[in-house]
Amino acid sequence: MKKRLNLFCLCVIVAFLLSISGNVQMIVQMFINGVEIGMKAAEEGGEMPVVPVYKQIHTMPTDLTEVTGTVTNLKDGGELAIKPLVSLVECPPMQTNPATTLLESIVALVVIVGFIYAAVYFCKLIVQINRNIVFDWTNVKYLRRIGWSLIAMFFCAFVSVWITNYQLSQEVALKGTEFNLLLAFSDPTFILGFIALLAAEVFAIGLRLKEENDLTI
Repeated sequence: MKKRLNLFCLCVIVAFLLSISGNVQMIVQMFINGVEIGMKAAEEGGEMPVVPVYKQIHTMPTDLTEVTGTVTNLKDGGELAIKPLVSLVECPPMQTNPATTLLESIVALVVIVGFIYAAVYFCKLIVQINRNIVFDWTNVKYLRRIGWSLIAMFFCAFVSVWITNYQLSQEVALKGTEFNLLLAFSDPTFILGFIALLAAEVFAIGLRLKEENDLTI
């Protein structure tokens, strides 16, 4: 029984890591590219080139029959139409708001702290269960903390997407698409947070019934 439980817990961890692997890979690639540009400029003795700033935006096609953009097919050199949903777009020069920059930094920090917080309490929950402590108020507390931390992570990520979409919508209008926030709700942390809270309430109801039965007896 414990082996199966531990296997499922491992699957949850792997699935969660895979869900954030795309963003992690993008950050690592940006860091590597920045280092390569800096090293090349140092070797050539020139100034650092101006690197365009890209931001991730969420958009939705307004007309699926209209060509929004194209990409090059390296197999035959032809051009293929694309419909961007979540894209990295070069930001035009625009005035930055210190308050908005501070808010984005706080949001990013909360997401990191929330991830660590949820991971710690998930590990504590697994340790409890492996000690045969399953239906216990401590586990209810752990599940609730996991759930609320995941939901907080989602809303912070949502705020970040909203800020980016709003900023670029003031400077950019993309052909055949409109800025849209609905895709942000596909973030798995949103539903996982509520599942954890639901599990906590199920555990709590079971514990209350058990306590009532013990008092009745």
